[in-house]
Amino acid sequence: MTAQDILKSFLPHLEAENQTFIKWDLYWFDNQIDKGEFHEDAKRETQPLRLDLSEEELKRLAEFSLKPIKENLFSLALPRHGRQPTEILFSLSGKNNLPQSVNPTRDGLSQNANLTLKDALQISSLAARFPQLSIDAEFGQTTPDEIIGLSNAFKRRIFLGIISGRKPSAGWRLLDRWGLLEEFLPEVCAGRGLAQNRFHAFDIFEHLVRAGDGALDWNESVRWAALLHDIGKVPTRVEGANGEASFHNHEMYSARMVVPIMKRLAVPIAIGQKVKFLVRNHMFHYTDEWSDKAVRRFVKKVPLDELQDLIQLRLADRKGSGKKTAFPKALQKLIHHIDHIIAQEKEFKIKDLALDGHTLMEMGVPASREMGDILKYLHEEVKSGRAANEEEILRRLVRQKLEENLLGTHGT
Repeated sequence: MTAQDILKSFLPHLEAENQTFIKWDLYWFDNQIDKGEFHEDAKRETQPLRLDLSEEELKRLAEFSLKPIKENLFSLALPRHGRQPTEILFSLSGKNNLPQSVNPTRDGLSQNANLTLKDALQISSLAARFPQLSIDAEFGQTTPDEIIGLSNAFKRRIFLGIISGRKPSAGWRLLDRWGLLEEFLPEVCAGRGLAQNRFHAFDIFEHLVRAGDGALDWNESVRWAALLHDIGKVPTRVEGANGEASFHNHEMYSARMVVPIMKRLAVPIAIGQKVKFLVRNHMFHYTDEWSDKAVRRFVKKVPLDELQDLIQLRLADRKGSGKKTAFPKALQKLIHHIDHIIAQEKEFKIKDLALDGHTLMEMGVPASREMGDILKYLHEEVKSGRAANEEEILRRLVRQKLEENLLGTHGT
């Protein structure tokens, strides 16, 4: 069965609200639908859909062999379908998926009561996950006390939902429409109307929101970094005589601003620190003039396991510029240069021999050119496969070499 078949077979076993979620998700598993403007969103990974089940629903799903993950949490595996999730999670935790203030329809949500702050945040999270939905609802106003009263657990769920959505910008734009984005991300809103330069088609605000959409892989740190990487351009912006702006050291300012934002949105400290690292280092510019030594310094500063995330951030940044979106040639050259250095470092070197200069001195070889020649000889013998890199075997070769040298000396 395909993922689409499995999802469709679920529908009769579920109550109305969960049927709505499955139908919304089916949109992304249906190959017959022309996704049009959502074509790029279909390539963007998202977390598994997590539905709250009643005990009755769980009983009805017995035939589907749900896999227990932990207490009151179950998983259903789905066949691979593009970049869509390969499982659905089912919880018995009693979490509400849809606010009571809206009516779900086939294509969206319509308002039936005043939205609370929690309602508005919840709907924004849904908009990011299901950007195909139309949201026919309006939010009034909130108070500082209401915002302060939000629990960290609730904020974590909401903002994780937005940043991990198929189109994070759909959630951010809905919050912006309701006047709430300024309450939670004023640093992003501050870039509205501030033009950049010829390399960017959009102002700082629009660039950040679009860059947040540019990270296709599901990697929370990279997605937050894409959204926040240029917030430091606002305090560092200087407009030149030609009308173009410059942003000296904006990456340092951006990095300093990251951690307070992460705390405000209840993002775990470890993720916040990684976001800060990515933002701080996103402005590297590789050129053909970089020597092997310069690349080694870069790799020491940006470990290889972090480099892939940094490259993904650079690609998201590029997509958010509204200009070129192809994989940058400079990044391709940097990757090849790093691969070359790694290959060099993996090569067998003199220092990898099973004996060293101290051992040769014990065998009567002085610290001289002769010692260097013997080490080079041993290195070549081992590297070519003519000798095993074992101390006793190498000692024997050294003795033979010394005898040859001695005989050669007497022969002259």
